[in-house]
Amino acid sequence: MYEERMSLSAPEKSNHLSNNEDTDQHIYHAIVDAIMNRQIGPGTRLVEAPLCEAFGVTRGVLRRVFVKLAHDRVIEIQPNRGAVVPEHDFQETEAIFEARSMLEIGTVKKLARKYKQLDLSELKALIDKEEKVRSAGNLKEWIKLSGDFHICLCEANHNPIVTGYLQTLIARTSLLIGMYETKPNHCSVEEHHAILEAIEQGDEQKAIKLMEAHLGEYARSFLDEQPDTKSPNLIDIFQNKKLQK
Repeated sequence: MYEERMSLSAPEKSNHLSNNEDTDQHIYHAIVDAIMNRQIGPGTRLVEAPLCEAFGVTRGVLRRVFVKLAHDRVIEIQPNRGAVVPEHDFQETEAIFEARSMLEIGTVKKLARKYKQLDLSELKALIDKEEKVRSAGNLKEWIKLSGDFHICLCEANHNPIVTGYLQTLIARTSLLIGMYETKPNHCSVEEHHAILEAIEQGDEQKAIKLMEAHLGEYARSFLDEQPDTKSPNLIDIFQNKKLQK
């Protein structure tokens, strides 16, 4: 079920691409991965010339990808500066998590009310996997699985509209974590366990309080120190991503 969710991780694919959509996706995911892996930091300008050279594409193709990235709030298109990796302030982060809180508190409330009808085995397996990758120090995979837990929880209510909104918010959260957090939140897996346990017990108020605290604390956990803005060599970063005709 959760394999089909929206993800910021790039799928494994060959650099031999046959159409515009594949080309765009290749460049899109390469840039997102570079941001998530902190090769490109907040405030960095995505200069067209070196990127076109690195990917082997025209400015028209690159600008088409920039439009998609800007639409998904991965980058910003700024007057006189062009494409830039945005710098997120605390107020924006609070707004993102406030929106998540509105959706996710309602989710756990409904799930706790119908706990006898639920099969939570997939969520339990997901938490176990999350714990293993966190222990292995795989930050990128941990970020993805942490987001998948919240989406899978929402999916249990069978409301695709709410799930769609949450997927968008979690994609933005994942970018924030990738750019700013220096290490995984060591309470995250334990808190996921506690939230699921409260739902299994049908304890609506406890589930609500745990989710509210989980999101509230986490919103503040990775913006205490913002990384220094750098001017990376874009050709070096994307030198192995050139498209083969």
